[in-house]
Amino acid sequence: MTIYIPAKQGYGEYEDRKSRFLAWVFHCPSEETFTQRLYELQGEHPKGRHHCWAYKTGDDCRFNDDGEPGGTAGRPMLQVLDGSTMSDVAVICVRYWGGTKLGTGGLARAYSAATRLAVEDAGLFEVVQRVKFEVELPFELTGLRSELEAKCLSIKFDGEFTARGWHGVISLSAGKDVEIFNQLITDKGGGRIPLRQSESN
Repeated sequence: MTIYIPAKQGYGEYEDRKSRFLAWVFHCPSEETFTQRLYELQGEHPKGRHHCWAYKTGDDCRFNDDGEPGGTAGRPMLQVLDGSTMSDVAVICVRYWGGTKLGTGGLARAYSAATRLAVEDAGLFEVVQRVKFEVELPFELTGLRSELEAKCLSIKFDGEFTARGWHGVISLSAGKDVEIFNQLITDKGGGRIPLRQSESN
């Protein structure tokens, strides 16, 4: 599965009847990252009437209307994030009151529009997933490392030699390199290479 995150912090600004909506979209790998950015923007924009937000981090997603009518800010912003294909992403939108009520529909459109502009400005960065294997190579098969490095261009070794051979973790980009790796281990190892897949990242 392809994973995308924001390529950079994106900014979008939308105006409706003199109310200004300033939105920032950014990579949000943790709740702590989000909290820190919200604190910073609250300090930078103390005169903003509302600081509404939404984020998706791992399996967790949350939103907040910060005093706007329920369902008019945070949820529409989260829906834009959902449609962006991004993971681990957050948006904070600051509203400067323009003196005219926009109604629930107008608010939802404004927060969505500002978020969409910020998403477009942020762009997409593809995260290459890696698969990890815990491996034990007997001494007579340690030469296999050279062949793996030649055929699996993304491969990385992290381990050490022991009394029985080489033991450690091998990581590769998900996809073709993993297929080549598994085939080589099967063909050359003849069942003598203990292999255990660990967590991907």
